[in-house]
Amino acid sequence: MGNIRTSQIKRLSKQIVRDFHDQLSTDFQNNKHVVEEVCTPMSKKMRNLIAGYTTRIMRQFKDQTIQVLEEL
Repeated sequence: MGNIRTSQIKRLSKQIVRDFHDQLSTDFQNNKHVVEEVCTPMSKKMRNLIAGYTTRIMRQFKDQTIQVLEEL
């Protein structure tokens, strides 16, 4: 069983992927810094949750599990 993410985490992650997908990669550390620059000040835990879900979406896109990022 995996972690359950709230709808807020999923919504923000999908919005970041739609708007800043050219800056994101499958690397968590890189995505963490991008999320920190893009979002308003937030807690470290929330930043890491958003960066983790963003990394998951980018890996799915790389593996072609999802086809179009704009449909998120």
